Amino acid sequence: MTPKRGITLYHSPASRAFTAYWLLEELGVPFRVETVDIRKGDQKKPEYLKLNPSGKVPTITDGKVVVSENPAICIYLADRYGYGGLAPRIEDVDRGPYLKWMVYSTAVLDPLISLHHKHIDLPGTETGFGAFNDMLGVMEGALKGRNYLLGSRFTAADVMLGSTLSAALHRKDLPELPAIMDYNARLARRPAYQRAADATWPAWLFEGT
Repeated sequence: MTPKRGITLYHSPASRAFTAYWLLEELGVPFRVETVDIRKGDQKKPEYLKLNPSGKVPTITDGKVVVSENPAICIYLADRYGYGGLAPRIEDVDRGPYLKWMVYSTAVLDPLISLHHKHIDLPGTETGFGAFNDMLGVMEGALKGRNYLLGSRFTAADVMLGSTLSAALHRKDLPELPAIMDYNARLARRPAYQRAADATWPAWLFEGT
């Protein structure tokens, strides 16, 4: 599997690859999609493992550049194609909070939601990522009275963290707290979000919901 010129997104329907797809739509840059069906085990095929030895989606290639892990993909794409817009510049005071929320998405939010889904809620002192209820308090405090994580400014951090929240709310893994629900609804109204959802979340996923 040789990366082609331009951006290629290696993606599986109804997966965390939605995040990268959504960001690419927000950036408005051309890209092509290669489907790696994780339900068929395509992510473990030797040609894909050459790109991503972890055997996970998403992965992107941009010419000879290969990036995996959603936060790294978002940071790379936003800096490369949206620097100063979706990515605050390095000298911008928003750069610090922006990077924090990028990392928080998978370092704290995702593992806590995954454990909670399995009915495992550990005390915050027992993990590096804290406790589930503490995370809810952090999210409420960050979003209450704000349109986006950085206030009125939408950035790639909202794509990274917002996609995790959206998936968790759909699975009913988070309580429907007003600040989180309002934030999710605001994100879901974005045309780029809707295009990515139409392209990556198949109709069968919502049958019976």
